[in-house]
Amino acid sequence: MKVKILALVVLLAAVAVAVWYWKYRGSNSQGKSAYAHTEAILACGPRPPESEGLKKAQTYIATELAKHGWATMTQTLVRDTPVGKRTFTNLIARYKPGKLANLKDLQKLPTKGILSAHLDSKLIPEIPHFLGADDSASACGLILELAATLAKDHPELAKQLEIVFFDGEEAFGKNMTPSLPADPVDGLYGSKAYSFTLYGRNPKPAFGINLDMVGHKDLKIAVPADTPPHLYESMMKAAKKHGHQQRFTKIRGGIIADDHYFLNKAGVPTIDIIGAGFSDTHWWHQEGDTMEHISAESLTISYQVTLTMLEELLAE
Repeated sequence: MKVKILALVVLLAAVAVAVWYWKYRGSNSQGKSAYAHTEAILACGPRPPESEGLKKAQTYIATELAKHGWATMTQTLVRDTPVGKRTFTNLIARYKPGKLANLKDLQKLPTKGILSAHLDSKLIPEIPHFLGADDSASACGLILELAATLAKDHPELAKQLEIVFFDGEEAFGKNMTPSLPADPVDGLYGSKAYSFTLYGRNPKPAFGINLDMVGHKDLKIAVPADTPPHLYESMMKAAKKHGHQQRFTKIRGGIIADDHYFLNKAGVPTIDIIGAGFSDTHWWHQEGDTMEHISAESLTISYQVTLTMLEELLAE
């Protein structure tokens, strides 16, 4: 009789663990939450630099992060652009940092990793209400969910992570100057300014993960050819762990002009987890980049892979 009772207890425990895993790690709950955050960001309106929509989105993000113990500060910069001087504002977050009022306070905090995405949407005169659901509100919504999970499940790791929502990733011209590896003269304004602050860090962060276009249906990711090998290996190992390795790859040649570029240049090895073949899609910088293009299932996949990478890299 005792053996039967023990067996029943073990069975019930196994079922409980399975239910927990399905609810918190194996279901779409995190993807649905990231999807809701993405919707909320788009509800703020278009988010080009200096816009009310961008300010509202930054307020929304700061408010959501604060619910989980993350404090935010801004980095403001004025730059010449093809359309005149513009003011850009990066939003930076740390978990329970103590004092965090300026960049000097930020530089004093130990930082092992950077998690980033751009919050601005492209200014497209012929599409005045362009919202950029996947480019790149979905990545920002995903980061909010990742931040909540780290605060709840891994607070000791969360304290080692710096989260940055870049402004001014998008060029004011049709596209960024396609002459990389030379510095682009239009676009990447926020990440370039933020990366300058990394030169004064001692020690520098060990890695960076930049997310861009990670929520589209039938998710496909292709990181740049110059991705640091150990970060590509980390991504592929995480993807394989969750059964998604067929969705992740590396492009064979060329350099992608994205926010990871200046982080790498500043000596912080950074991977750019970005949608595959985005420039050839029907939605990139087009009217089709709306919530109809976003999938909670895809956001779950991106969540699982990114979280597993963060758990591994921050614990090293």
